[in-house]
This record gives sequence, structure tokens and C-alpha cells, in this order.
Amino acid sequence: MMSRLACAVLATALLAACSAEPERPPMKVNDGPAPQESPERLYGEFVSRLSKADGPGTCALFTPAGQVAFQEEWGTTACDLGVTKAAGELADPAAFAAKTPESTIRDSETVVEMSGCGVGAVKALSAEGGWLIDAFLHPDAVEDC
Repeated sequence: MMSRLACAVLATALLAACSAEPERPPMKVNDGPAPQESPERLYGEFVSRLSKADGPGTCALFTPAGQVAFQEEWGTTACDLGVTKAAGELADPAAFAAKTPESTIRDSETVVEMSGCGVGAVKALSAEGGWLIDAFLHPDAVEDC
């Protein structure tokens, strides 16, 4: 049989282990949305991050609806898989990263549509803290390319 002292030590150790807060994994740098200060900056960040196949960073530029649209356009079940697929089709990632929108339509102060050959079309929405991509069309859908 265990002594009372041994039982008390064991009980204290078990209680301490059970009450200790579980260790949380470190937060990734790109967790959560990453609104940009202007639609043009958003487009620039999109092509830059996509050219690096930065799934979390690219996906942080989208609203939830934008992520779904991106996934659907690339035929994937997750945004970061769409980024991997899209980046895999880039012949020259450095040239892609330098692209600027070839077409910009300002629907209002809060909605801007931009497109570019080889990039696709995005609809940017003004969100808390800046601009996020709310809709996406595959590069093949952009006319006159």
C-alpha cells in the first residue's frame, strides 16, 4: 500500500497536470484576413504571393466567399490547393509577380473589379481595415487575352 504522503504527492501531480492549460501551437504569420490599403495594393499582393505559391498568404487576401470562388475556379477543395495549382501553371513567376491590372472598373467607393491576362479577374470589396478579394474568375475567363 502507498503511504499517505505518496498518495498526496501523486494526487497533487495529477491535479496540476489536469489543470494546466494545454500548449497551443504557435500562430502562423498569415492567420486571418490581410486587408490591403487599396485595391491596387491588393492586386499587387495577390500576384506577388501567388507567384511564390504562398497558400496561407494568398488565401488571407480573400473574404470567405472569395476563397470559395477561387477554389471553384481552380477545381480544388481548399484555397491553398488552388494557390498551388495556379502557381504550378506559371511559366515565369517573377514576371507574374510584377503584373498590374490591365482593366479596372470602379463600381462604387466599396467595390472595384480588376483583371489581367494570365491572372484572372477579381472583385475587391472594402472591408474593415482595407480591401479583400470577394470574387475571382479563372484567367481563361478574361476576355481579349
